[in-house]
Amino acid sequence: MKIMNFDHVSINVNDINKSLDFYSRILGLKQQQTVDCGEFDITYFSLPSGSRLELFDYHGKNRSVPREESEVGLRHIAFQVEDVASHEKHLSAEGVEITLSTCDLPNLGVRVLLFLDPNGVTLEFCEKL
Repeated sequence: MKIMNFDHVSINVNDINKSLDFYSRILGLKQQQTVDCGEFDITYFSLPSGSRLELFDYHGKNRSVPREESEVGLRHIAFQVEDVASHEKHLSAEGVEITLSTCDLPNLGVRVLLFLDPNGVTLEFCEKL
């Protein structure tokens, strides 16, 4: 087996309009096509690496179940950026919930910021120290 590259990540959304605004206007990702799959739609966003972000909209039928940070499963999705602190200011001005303010993790060699998307998914911005 040979894994060649990371292709995409998918997020189930509870409000497609808030999610589209968040990922396009606030985060600045380029929205691609939306595909009607019958019981759900998938909206694609391109990521700089050539991979994609997929938003799954079940038209209000999906449940939102709060999760603790330490529960098994997906913890967060991280994006490499420049100047994490300036991104925190932008996100705060947009009313985005910050769960970990900009801080350095010298043992990992990174500066990080954690925040939530409109669906409660934890996202991370990180930059190398």
